[in-house]
Amino acid sequence: MVRFARVPLTRVGFRRDVNLFLTGLVGFLVVLIFTLLLLLNTNLAHTAEAIDRSHQMIADVSAEAVNRSPPSALGTEMLVLRGRFNIAGIGIKARDGRTFESGLRAGEIHDGDFDVVTRLAGPGTLTLRFDASARRAAHRDFVITAAICIAAASLGIALLLFYLPRLTGPIEQMLDDARQLGAPGDQEETAYLIDTFRSSIATLKSQEDELKRMHDREKSRADELEVVTGALTRSLTSGLIVIDSTGAVADINASGREILGLDAAASVAGLDLRQGIPLPAFANKLHDAFAKRAAMSRMEINDAQPLTGEPVVIGLTTVPLRNKADAFLGFLALFTDLSPIRSLESRVQEMTTLAQLGEISAGIAHEFRSSLSTILGYMKLARKGGVDDIAELRLKSAEKEASLLLQAIERLLAFAGPVQLNAETVDLRALLSEQIAQMTDIDSEIAVTLDGPAITIEGDRILLGRALENLLHNAADAVRQNGGGSIAVTLRDRPHMSVTIADDGVGFDPADGPRFLLPFQSNKPNGFGMGLPLAKKIVLVHGGTIRLDSREGQGAVVTVEFGASGFPLPTG
Repeated sequence: MVRFARVPLTRVGFRRDVNLFLTGLVGFLVVLIFTLLLLLNTNLAHTAEAIDRSHQMIADVSAEAVNRSPPSALGTEMLVLRGRFNIAGIGIKARDGRTFESGLRAGEIHDGDFDVVTRLAGPGTLTLRFDASARRAAHRDFVITAAICIAAASLGIALLLFYLPRLTGPIEQMLDDARQLGAPGDQEETAYLIDTFRSSIATLKSQEDELKRMHDREKSRADELEVVTGALTRSLTSGLIVIDSTGAVADINASGREILGLDAAASVAGLDLRQGIPLPAFANKLHDAFAKRAAMSRMEINDAQPLTGEPVVIGLTTVPLRNKADAFLGFLALFTDLSPIRSLESRVQEMTTLAQLGEISAGIAHEFRSSLSTILGYMKLARKGGVDDIAELRLKSAEKEASLLLQAIERLLAFAGPVQLNAETVDLRALLSEQIAQMTDIDSEIAVTLDGPAITIEGDRILLGRALENLLHNAADAVRQNGGGSIAVTLRDRPHMSVTIADDGVGFDPADGPRFLLPFQSNKPNGFGMGLPLAKKIVLVHGGTIRLDSREGQGAVVTVEFGASGFPLPTG
């Protein structure tokens, strides 16, 4: 038995072997293709010969049939021959010069479309025209097949020339890498390459298992950290915004979404600060703080809800995050809605101001009433001594002015006195209907409309009626000063329970609105300036707010809201 020595697998040897193999494979395919073409060409020639023999035989048979037919039956015989042998056209040129045609005529054919065979017959020269479509189809199939075979052979050669380096390159690189790991020694290079590859795979598998164990361990720690972080963020009553190092929102906790009015299920991850935060001033301030990497503590930002336009006060604290290498990692923003607190502070301040005004007003009213009682007493004594008509008129004028002053003092005392609520369920629509009916009975020239749903609150019916009466009378006085007009009263239950009284009166400068809510501030000729302050006090003790809006010469709008400030309505 003869044993062949193994040749080491070198770069030159490997490329040579691959070249020989692929060249032999492509050469075999080329020989096979050209052999197939030769066979097809031979088959095409045989097919053409068979068609020619068939046409010659049909021509001989047709000539004999024409010889046997009398001249009068030549037309019928030509029709029979066409139908029998599938002849496209038959023509006979008689010896006397006459021509007989059946089917396709000589002038109607094109070169190559038909095969023409002629025979000498008894009547004259017989011409047969056969359809050459079968011959042309066979020739066309041969041309198409030859083109495909030649293209396939060319493609195989091109692949061999252009893609051989790509096929051999990786194996050659693996051989070079294997040699760098160590000399193969006496081991054949193919076996050495396979052993090196297996060793590398085993090493990678071991490292993969170690990385998987490390990943599982870190994932377990991350899951524990995520649970702790999630519990911490859910437990926060303040809003928390996590911002990544690029300035995009990473997450907003549930409290923060509620403050910002965001859907709890909406995804905000990856959004820009101005896109993810609907409050514009708050978003801009947070964006500036992020740009400066600045830490802020307890900053108050005045903003407005984008949908309702309601003012909101946000308290903001920011913390930049950095690692041990002082690299910036992101930003944390803690915030809370200070609007209820600021509203409560404003209400407390207003109540304190009203209480202080009440104390001052009560002292002044007490002194005025005492002095006024003395003046009225002296005027009665003066009448008892007898007075003439002129003096009587002057005394009546003085008593009238004193009575008006006494009414002002009584209103001042009513404003200064403490308000005691007898809470009950009050239907504001029914209460307004009563007040409007009483007012139209006195002055039917002013048109008053009432619109909106029925609203019930817990409050003092008498005090609320007095406050609404003052507001309606103020609107009516403004309409009369303007020479006529109407009053529209609207009730709403969303977003807060509210009553709006709009008139077509004289209006006032918007800057004077807050002033008219203070005692003795009025733009009416004979007004005491106590109606609006008393209405404001009653609304405040019911947990509501009152707002005046106007444009001079375009009427005024008074809005009373209950529950909008976050201050609870009285329950009894």
